Amino acid sequence: MKILWICGLPLEVQHEVFRDQDYGARQAWSWILGHLPPPDGIELHIACRTARHTSPQEFTYQGARFHLIPFKARARIYCLYHFDWLFFRDLAARLKPDVVHGWGTEDAYAHVALKLSPERHLIQKQGNLNALQKREPRSWGTTLAAWSERLALSRARHVVAENEYSLTAALPMVRTESVHTIEHPIRAGFRIAPPTDGEGRQILYVGVIQERKGIWDALEAFRGGTPSDWKLAIVGNGKAGAIERLRRLISEKDLDSRVRYHPQLDTSGIVSLMQASSVFLLPTWIDTGPTALKEALVMGLWPVCYDNSGPAHYIRHFQYGNLAEDLKVADLTAVLKQALAAQSWKQPANRAKIETHIRPHFDRERIWRELAALYRNVSAP
Repeated sequence: MKILWICGLPLEVQHEVFRDQDYGARQAWSWILGHLPPPDGIELHIACRTARHTSPQEFTYQGARFHLIPFKARARIYCLYHFDWLFFRDLAARLKPDVVHGWGTEDAYAHVALKLSPERHLIQKQGNLNALQKREPRSWGTTLAAWSERLALSRARHVVAENEYSLTAALPMVRTESVHTIEHPIRAGFRIAPPTDGEGRQILYVGVIQERKGIWDALEAFRGGTPSDWKLAIVGNGKAGAIERLRRLISEKDLDSRVRYHPQLDTSGIVSLMQASSVFLLPTWIDTGPTALKEALVMGLWPVCYDNSGPAHYIRHFQYGNLAEDLKVADLTAVLKQALAAQSWKQPANRAKIETHIRPHFDRERIWRELAALYRNVSAP
């Protein structure tokens, strides 16, 4: 079966294949890498837009054939990504895929899949722009993007989401009855690494340095809710102003000896940090299913998050972690303090969940079996 994915170029792929060349990769796209390599019987092609070079590129990476599609159109959102599919049509005509899978509604990926294969497509629900608008100030760009998301989901014949929260949030915008929930697998580096032993007196934050991901709340909760011998490791990129603010707050709150900031780490670096940590702190304001949270769960870290959206879904599903009152920093501080005092991640029953419940939930082979069955159903005459 030949499958074509439409998505962004993962940073790790750009680095390993092109070294110092910039092909426009800006995000990790960790869930894409978690699916690789594809199983026997799946010929997987992954098409990614690049605005950095004028010539197409093709290469094989972990069993998948990547196709970089160059085009430099600006202000694409102002025409609701209506013309993006034109740059992919020659590739689709040459490949003749059985199914086209558009990964996400935040950009053109869903619209491209819809145009390339009106009947045999999957529209993947990733983020939720319409829900996000209720928690962040609106702009013309975000308003148009949310409208574009509604259009894509209303036109989709087949919709798939990674968890029940994501699917439930999408349903008011969906018109088809063909809706499915299939989890994302976790990258092999996390699946096979030994989990933390829970002895490290370190808390870990992995996420973009921005307000919506809760970085300022995380820093405040750490300062007010942890003993002086606990440390905080922060991993994540962000805009220059946000990074400057983070460094200033660390200095002003006299946390230089307790907080260490890493702008970016590869998989092995994050795995090492997780093995040295015991708690994962991500008080995001809203999130569909943070990959970093899933990776932390697989590595046995005890999550502390706000009681909302995707993070609350996973903590309740596994009964592993603590939830604070939504967007209440004082309660987040108190819950973090209680979590460190109780150290529930050391309890044998909770330790056992890592291997018996959490890791199997994100198993690549099981997830591919579900995905391949759905592809067969979508491609059937």
